[in-house]
Amino acid sequence: MKKKLYSILSVVLVFFSIGCEDWLTVEPETAITGDKLFTTNEGVLQSLNGLYLNMRGLYTPEGYLGGAGCVESMGCTYTWSEGTPGYMWAGHYYSDQPDNTNNTMIFQGLYNVIANANSLIAGAKENQSKLKKDVYNLGRGEALAIRALMHFDLLRLYGPVPSNVDASETYLPYVRVNDINLYEYITYEKYMNYLLTDLDSAEMLLSDSDPVLKEKFETMDVSTAEWSFRKSHVNYYGVLGLQARVRLWKGDTEDALRYARMVKEARNEDGSFKLRLMTPADTVLYNNASTDLTCYCEHLIGTKCDNYDYTRGTSWRPQNVYVLNYNNTFFEDLFAGNVEDKRYLWFWAYYYNRFGTSGYYCSKYLNFYASSTSPKNFPIMRLAEIYLIVAETAPLTEANEVYKEYCDARNVPYIPLTESDRRERILLEYIREFCGEGQNFYTYKRYNTKNMLFGVRELTDEQYRLVIPSAELLND
Repeated sequence: MKKKLYSILSVVLVFFSIGCEDWLTVEPETAITGDKLFTTNEGVLQSLNGLYLNMRGLYTPEGYLGGAGCVESMGCTYTWSEGTPGYMWAGHYYSDQPDNTNNTMIFQGLYNVIANANSLIAGAKENQSKLKKDVYNLGRGEALAIRALMHFDLLRLYGPVPSNVDASETYLPYVRVNDINLYEYITYEKYMNYLLTDLDSAEMLLSDSDPVLKEKFETMDVSTAEWSFRKSHVNYYGVLGLQARVRLWKGDTEDALRYARMVKEARNEDGSFKLRLMTPADTVLYNNASTDLTCYCEHLIGTKCDNYDYTRGTSWRPQNVYVLNYNNTFFEDLFAGNVEDKRYLWFWAYYYNRFGTSGYYCSKYLNFYASSTSPKNFPIMRLAEIYLIVAETAPLTEANEVYKEYCDARNVPYIPLTESDRRERILLEYIREFCGEGQNFYTYKRYNTKNMLFGVRELTDEQYRLVIPSAELLND
């Protein structure tokens, strides 16, 4: 069945849309017109930067797919009063959302990024001979990875529980070419094949040019570096991480483990690890402007949030917090009453707000404000997930070695996993670790959990699928 996807037709390409009629006759000195954009190295990099700017509307502390957005509410991180929009998201009452407004913003927002990525992918390919090799490989490679990431989050939201796929159903379009014609909804298998093909291509391109293969991430965390802030991009190791995440979702545990090992064991030329877990030895003080509450040393992929100010946010303002979990059993249920668990100490703070409601709020972004020197990078993927993938999928001896290392880093007692209990225990570790990062709904969905912690009601497959906005589609 073919349907019209309005998100693609209405996309605003940030480098091509012009509001002044003079543009037709006069080309500003600082602008690059659409037909020339991908013929220059500058244009490709400008377009790539635009993709990340587009992503900030989705992946930020208050973005739709961020730490205080509707997808985080769908993971039941916070407590909401009955009848509020947050309660509707937490209860997975999607049809009760007014005019599907938020659904449309998510659905359209993801496909808009895809449309811009498609322009870069095609434009760079067409003009490959005019571009520097590294610019071509990094520009096109990152765009392919971004296209895969956007499609994967669409599938995790609007697609089926991965353990209950209907092989004959057509779920979503995988848009690889921008077109005014109708987009075909395709089967899960075909969709996943396209997605993995994009990741394979991105991996190949980045493996040939990404400076993170030869340099340390830390040396590129300055604006003066030729390829700066690689943790704010989908870099080579981020692509390997996505390979592990996607393949685990698909049920390919063997390849998921293989890719997770590649990330975990990646080393610099001096023998040090490319990435490391944050540990109790790291300085984490709430009155320290350089605090690393998002575990930046673990970031594989992120969005740079230099302009985000926690103190002026609508949900996260520490002097007026209203995104709270005020469940009476929060601490016992999530952290088993362990006050030494660093995830409790690092990621949560207690607050009594002006509405008279006391509870816990996520403090991961407490130091995202103008004068802070803290790394202001919203995490889309972290090394902790890689450790948990290994603990979930590896042979038990290896799994326990990695799990012990993880427990030591989080200052929790190590109790060996068994084949009978590791699935349930690792699920809880995911939830503890990734609160406030927009990931927990997806973890519950992959596990097909019937009752989420702090959930409003028991869930079925239907509640794990967002409703595709009716305004987006027309039958052919």
